[in-house]
Amino acid sequence: MDLSPQNFNNLTGSEKELAKEVIDLRDKYLKLESRHTILCQLDKLADNIDNTHDFLKGIYQILCGVIRAEKFHVAFFNPTFDTLTFPYFVDDTQPISNIPVAIDDYKGSLLKYVIDTKKPLLANKASINKLVATSKINPVDDNIFQWLGAPLIKDGYIMGCISVQNSHIEKAYNEHDLDLLTFISKHLVIGLNRLQELEILQTAIDNRTSELMQQIRDREKSDLLKDSLYKISELANDADLEISEFYSNVHKIVGRLINAPNFYIAKYSEKSDLLTFVYYVDHNGKNINTSLAPRKAGKHLTELVISRGKALLLNTDDIEKLYQEGEIGTYDKNTAAWLGVPLIHTNHLLGVMVIQSYQKKVSYTSQDRELLNYVSDHISSAIRRRELAAIERQSHGVLEQKVKIRTLALEEEISQRKLVEKQLTHTASHDGLTGLANRDIFIDLLNHTILSTKHFPEHLFAILFLDLDRFKIVNDSLGHHAGDSLLKTVAKELVSMVRSKDTVARFGGDEFVILIENLDSKQEAYDVAERITKFLSAPFVIEDHPVYIGTSIGILFNNERYDNADFMLRDADTAMYHAKENGRGRYEVFDSSMHSNIQNALSLELDIRNAIKAKEFTPYFQPIVDLETGAIKGFEALARWESKKRGFVFPNDFIPLAEERNLVMPIDLQILEKSCRQLKKWQTKFGCDDIYISCNLYGDHFFSLSLAEDISKILEKVGVEASRLRIELTERALLNNSDVVLGNMKALKKLGVRILLDDFGTGYSSLSYLHLFPIDVLKIDRSFITNVHDHESHQAIIKTIIDLATNLNMATVGEGIESLEDAEILNKMECRYGQGYYFSKPMKASEAEKLLFSTFDVKQF
Repeated sequence: MDLSPQNFNNLTGSEKELAKEVIDLRDKYLKLESRHTILCQLDKLADNIDNTHDFLKGIYQILCGVIRAEKFHVAFFNPTFDTLTFPYFVDDTQPISNIPVAIDDYKGSLLKYVIDTKKPLLANKASINKLVATSKINPVDDNIFQWLGAPLIKDGYIMGCISVQNSHIEKAYNEHDLDLLTFISKHLVIGLNRLQELEILQTAIDNRTSELMQQIRDREKSDLLKDSLYKISELANDADLEISEFYSNVHKIVGRLINAPNFYIAKYSEKSDLLTFVYYVDHNGKNINTSLAPRKAGKHLTELVISRGKALLLNTDDIEKLYQEGEIGTYDKNTAAWLGVPLIHTNHLLGVMVIQSYQKKVSYTSQDRELLNYVSDHISSAIRRRELAAIERQSHGVLEQKVKIRTLALEEEISQRKLVEKQLTHTASHDGLTGLANRDIFIDLLNHTILSTKHFPEHLFAILFLDLDRFKIVNDSLGHHAGDSLLKTVAKELVSMVRSKDTVARFGGDEFVILIENLDSKQEAYDVAERITKFLSAPFVIEDHPVYIGTSIGILFNNERYDNADFMLRDADTAMYHAKENGRGRYEVFDSSMHSNIQNALSLELDIRNAIKAKEFTPYFQPIVDLETGAIKGFEALARWESKKRGFVFPNDFIPLAEERNLVMPIDLQILEKSCRQLKKWQTKFGCDDIYISCNLYGDHFFSLSLAEDISKILEKVGVEASRLRIELTERALLNNSDVVLGNMKALKKLGVRILLDDFGTGYSSLSYLHLFPIDVLKIDRSFITNVHDHESHQAIIKTIIDLATNLNMATVGEGIESLEDAEILNKMECRYGQGYYFSKPMKASEAEKLLFSTFDVKQF
């Protein structure tokens, strides 16, 4: 059917209606065909491209096939810092840098209008004039009267804009062009998301591969060193081994660790000042009988090690310099490298061990020196044990008699213990969950042990009082069933780490007590405490969840002043709480001063509770600045206590106790509300609506089902927009990766609150989990930034964190900047924001207000 305008006018009414339907169907078919072609091209592009630039270039080429695009721009929007970047553009008239710029620089532009409205726009002369007339955009150049823009939206959030421009009026854009651009923009977002996931995955794979290779190399070195030390210990314990074979085997062991073809050991007698070469292998072989013959100490390299009492690592030039300075009187000019270490046992010098090279291609390093120095301690111990073996054999008869006497005493003690155990069997019960001895059994046993020491005062025993540091978090996040499973596992392992004659008891909750008897020294108790601390610091897998707990241990040794178990348990418990206050994950030995410390802690806890009721906690503000411009972007609010009773209390003096006693959460909310009120005052007074407040929340907040609701009520009551609030949390809150934690983070994001991960790079950092959480900003830990200009390794770590954050569309803030050099280095590495004493210490609200006056032109607000 000919549907030209001339023929169309000749049709009847019904024919015209039919013709219109045919035209509509044809147009719809052409649109569908066009979209199908574009979709095929996009799928092919996504399969063949693995980087963002080439992908955007391919998008432009596809676009040029369906829309006239003399100019083309892709803009990415960062809502955290209100900045724009242009990763790809085609524009001969106006070159654009890919450096982030403030979105306010594009205020009144078509681009910002699309980002603000999140809707596509067909801009021609008529629509532009209408937008200008309603003050929605600024007047534009006549050359922009043909412009299309479509928003880039991901999960309901605006992430940028794609736009094209055409200066030919006769080829004006239409709604069909706008539909095509919008269609392409949606698939551009899908493709970018896929590329981002691929880049994150590849980065994680590369980093993990590097870590594994280094772990393999370190493990091989460690295994070789352990095996060598084990063989040295075996040599010392082999009484039948001839002394010449002993030294030869020592040489072989050292040779496995370091290239040591020329090797000797010289023993030194301080009393006679005589040096005796008990073993030597020298491939040079010249004058060996003379140079290595027994001699009085003189001016040689070996004697120089003895006089200085430390290892010497020398090359030819070093030896010549020592000779010229008169430190030595003679030396072998053929020596290319020389390494000697003293053999010292319990602060007593036994002699010197030396390796040397006569070939320039064989040299030694500082690592060789440290390794040989470390091995020398074990060799010294082995030599000394062999020397003592003869003396021990001579006194063997005396020792046998002492053993018999000691055995009789032990048999008597064992007999008494059996009587006590028989009585306890009928009367005592055990812990129903773990099967361990309960409080009653333990107290009876401890009282009996105290009584026994009255008859045998030389007997030494210890009590270890344990409390699991983070057990409450396991119960709160995973439930009591998981907590019970964890307690069973801990109980089983504690029993395995002590001797069968020692007693492990559970006092209820997460408290365990261990009685270790018949100690030869206090160090044995310390060793047990260290094993337990190390074991409980490792992660446990409970119901497929990794959990970290740790323990605080109080140690108490028996003393004649203790007459009953209650007093001993009281003091052991006091030592345990002292360990908690000193940082947890450690043990402390009781001393009498701890009683006053506990009383002080109880008094401080009462004052903290009263201070919470009186709302004495107040925020101090530390500015967060733009490292490129120096402009203040926001403030971190830090908790400070101005007590009516105690005066100003430093954070380190009350926050650890507040965390331990579950008092830190109301303090956090009090600081958050006061900070928001202060921000509202500044907004009302100066109109500085672009300043934000960043508040820290303790990790336990994120296990509360009402967290988002509590913060929403504060914001509504104060009248501050959620977008002006930042919440900082540490990595500890992410450890269990529970649904509650993730749900709270998403709820805060939905409110408009932005989330910062504080102290990143320490603790339990893992590159693999970041993309799982809705985090906006990584705050780089101050330990990497302080004096970063002096630490190249720290610069490499910081650059890795910044690149990672960029790939994840996160911003970075450098903490702890204390010098201009550090600030400039971070800025060069594209860390946009920073804070620290270089800019300002945390200060009162009144001082922060003065800083705002001096920094901003108040009139502009």
